[in-house]
Amino acid sequence: TRVGGLNAAISLRDVVKTFPGSAAPAVSGLSLDVAEGHLVALVGPSGCGKTTTLKMINRLIEPTSGTIDVLGRDQLAVPAHELRRSIGYVIQQVGLFPHQTIRRNIAAVPELLGWDKRRIAERCDELVELVGLDAALLDRYPAELSGGQQQRVGVARALAADPPLLLMDEPYSAVDPIVRTRLQDELLALQERVRKTIVFVTHDVDEAIRLADRVAVLNVGGVLAQYAAPAELLAAPASEFVARFLGRERGLRRLALMRVADVDHVAGPVVAASDPADAARAAADRFGSIWFAVVDHGVLRGWADVGALDTAGAAGDVELRPFAATVGPGTALREALDVIVTSHSRVAAVVDDDGCYVGMITVDQVAGGLQP
Repeated sequence: TRVGGLNAAISLRDVVKTFPGSAAPAVSGLSLDVAEGHLVALVGPSGCGKTTTLKMINRLIEPTSGTIDVLGRDQLAVPAHELRRSIGYVIQQVGLFPHQTIRRNIAAVPELLGWDKRRIAERCDELVELVGLDAALLDRYPAELSGGQQQRVGVARALAADPPLLLMDEPYSAVDPIVRTRLQDELLALQERVRKTIVFVTHDVDEAIRLADRVAVLNVGGVLAQYAAPAELLAAPASEFVARFLGRERGLRRLALMRVADVDHVAGPVVAASDPADAARAAADRFGSIWFAVVDHGVLRGWADVGALDTAGAAGDVELRPFAATVGPGTALREALDVIVTSHSRVAAVVDDDGCYVGMITVDQVAGGLQP
């Protein structure tokens, strides 16, 4: 199966799961493909079958009907222990062995696979660096680590035997928001380096949108309501249920996915330092502002009120105030909007990586970027 030009690492076809004693299925006719090297997030309300679906992929739970192909093979045709060797698993409570050191926790699967001690030691050293842990922690025990550090160990252990697939079941829900954001950043950086196929269960829409290449929104009973890239999901919810689940801040969430380079810039009320005061006044008038900015040899020097020009011969003669914050072409539009609404000038000044002035954006440019 192909997904957007890529091979499908995981394919679910008409998967149903009904637990004994339950009249309604936990998962109903679920079909979706996960492309190689992509991170797919499963989201939805309680009882939508997110975790059940995840556990069916590695056969912790057997489907009632339907098929699940993993790496091109029907998972039921592969011995369960062999299937799980190709899958790393990270859960909310980490599940580290409390009476074993961090090194032994990470080494658990390689030891089961019969790796020699030198290879295991090298892999442990490699993994602590990969997930951002201090190597000095390898000889400590889980209770001596913070929640964020334990989650990093959980990821390292899941990656120990270098499996092509990684399943993550709400791995960051038990840590505080600051640590959670840092762990999300680290997962994105890790994915850039190792490009695993990841299925990620979360109840947090913002986490799904931030991390995933595609998001599967499930309704109660494991019914697939929409499966799309985050930008498409936010721009065009497939149903009223999806729209309600995403919430009223869809526009702001879309801005978090877009960059300053994605919208048009305006020149702004900008003049050279050597330009006469009248030129600065005219630039401000054209922009509808009571301030102007000065650029000298491509560098944005700052801004001043037009009234400061009354005793000046040239624009560069007045005392300039630096812009409180500038943004780059790669800055998220949501961050740029924050700069705009909190600044005196009501604009975000854009500079490139070399510090050269590119232009300005206003609320109108940000809003225009959301239009089809």
